Amino acid sequence: MMAIYCYRNFFRTLAVLALIFAAGYNYLHSETLDVPEDKSAARAENRLENRKENKKVSREAKKIANKDRRAQRAERMADRHLEKIAKIEPKSPFEVDGDSFKPVCKIDEIVLKNLNERNLKPAKLCSDAVFLRRVYLDLTGTIPTRDEAAKFINSKDFKKREKLVDSLIGSEDFVTYWTMKFGDNFRIKAEFPINLWPNAAQAYSRYLSKSLADNVPYDKFVRDMLTSSGSNFRVGEVNFYRAMQARTPESIAASVALTFMGMRFEKLPEQKRKDMAEFFSRMTYKSTKEWKEEIVFYDPSKRAPFEGTLPDGKKVSMGPDGDPRAAFAEWLTTKGNPYFSRAAANKIWSWLFGTEIVSPVDDMFAENKPVSQEFLDGLAGELEKADYDLRKFIRMIVLSRTYQQSSIPRSEPVETRKNFGVYGIRQLDAEVLIDILCKITGTSETYSSTTPEPYTMLPNYKTAVSLPDGSITTSFLELFGKSPRDTGLFQEKTLTPSPSQRLHMVNSSHIRNKIERGPALKPIFKLGAAKLLDPLYLTVLSRYPTSEEKAIYAKYNLDEKNGAWSKILDAPWVLFNSEEFLNRH
Repeated sequence: MMAIYCYRNFFRTLAVLALIFAAGYNYLHSETLDVPEDKSAARAENRLENRKENKKVSREAKKIANKDRRAQRAERMADRHLEKIAKIEPKSPFEVDGDSFKPVCKIDEIVLKNLNERNLKPAKLCSDAVFLRRVYLDLTGTIPTRDEAAKFINSKDFKKREKLVDSLIGSEDFVTYWTMKFGDNFRIKAEFPINLWPNAAQAYSRYLSKSLADNVPYDKFVRDMLTSSGSNFRVGEVNFYRAMQARTPESIAASVALTFMGMRFEKLPEQKRKDMAEFFSRMTYKSTKEWKEEIVFYDPSKRAPFEGTLPDGKKVSMGPDGDPRAAFAEWLTTKGNPYFSRAAANKIWSWLFGTEIVSPVDDMFAENKPVSQEFLDGLAGELEKADYDLRKFIRMIVLSRTYQQSSIPRSEPVETRKNFGVYGIRQLDAEVLIDILCKITGTSETYSSTTPEPYTMLPNYKTAVSLPDGSITTSFLELFGKSPRDTGLFQEKTLTPSPSQRLHMVNSSHIRNKIERGPALKPIFKLGAAKLLDPLYLTVLSRYPTSEEKAIYAKYNLDEKNGAWSKILDAPWVLFNSEEFLNRH
């Protein structure tokens, strides 16, 4: 009985436990009850969402922090790069000691011969730093960067000057700068008194730029212009016949004489003037329905047999279908012509060396004798020998020992310079100067022209050297002697310094704001007054400072009000106002 009782209790206990378990299960899974476990699940879900959000914020914060660290690391590396630029200081930053004048081409031989006959000494060879800055300015109208200057100066490559010249002559900057130089000579201007009109001025400038980029030989380039016909908007070269103050046969002949023969038309005998004008007497101009478009062409209504006399006295005869302009262009550009190659050689030599063979460059009449007829003929012969390849001719000049002389004379200065015994110092072109200031400081200028319509508005990244139209200008360019392109005379471009120019550089907010706000100088300023001089000199003057210059700067008294910052800002201001910066040398 006892066993039966125990079993009954055992099964009763199991039944009660089963009922309790079933009740608990139903309680836990009831949808009508707000149970604590549900609250725990919600809190867990919230915690999970919070963790996800925190991780996301953390990742973003890490990205920002890493970006900041990378920027700081790059800035530190840049600072170390500026500080580590090494140099070996030469005895003179401008010339090489102990170097004799060793001719490397025919023009060197002629120059040395002329100097010896006059008991004049040629200047020493210019230093690498001077040569670097000089060829950059003369070939491209700009200066090297800080790193380019340091690399060239410290290079041990004995052919580095040749390699530098080759790279510059093949650059886009070369095309842009020489387009500006020839543009001054060819009177590319939209406004009065040339009145090309903006569309035509830009078409003319594009033609000139493309010809230089394609390295079209100078003789072909001139022939193409003199024999061109077509729309002034679509055929850029025909604007040569429009880029003058009058469009008569006499005016055209005068422009041809000045631009391609280096002669003042009014100084020719009257009969020669008439004979030359006759070759252009059948040119005419016709307007189209497009506003300000003009067709320049050889007038078919004037066709007739032609008899003419060239400037050297030769007679020309052709039938009614012939174009007298073509006969004149062929005569002008033929090798051995007494006018063409000499005028081109004198012009290009003056642009590069700063001292004319015949002065003024565009006044080569019989009574105005060259400094050396032998030198003029020799240089013209080199141009013909190069088949009028301007790049080849320019390369020959800038790699000559004559061009590579320093600007410090070793004999009587006036006579030495006159006879090409020293490189000619002259002030920078207005366009070149403002472009360099903008390049160094990382700033820009605004260029526009509101007359005539359509208005010309150029983007801020446009440089002054690349302006396609002489009408586009600024007060700075006017102040520093930009050519107005009214006549094509060399004397239009003024390179003579004036008090107004010096006051602008010394005391204008224009220059001060470039120094204080220009982003390109800030990495150098951050180095502090004690370390900025080397990179600043390389940036502004393309050379290292001498020990003497460093000592002077170290002794410079701080401004009591502005402290070290004043000393830092004064450094580029002083260099910008130095003769070394403002001049080619």
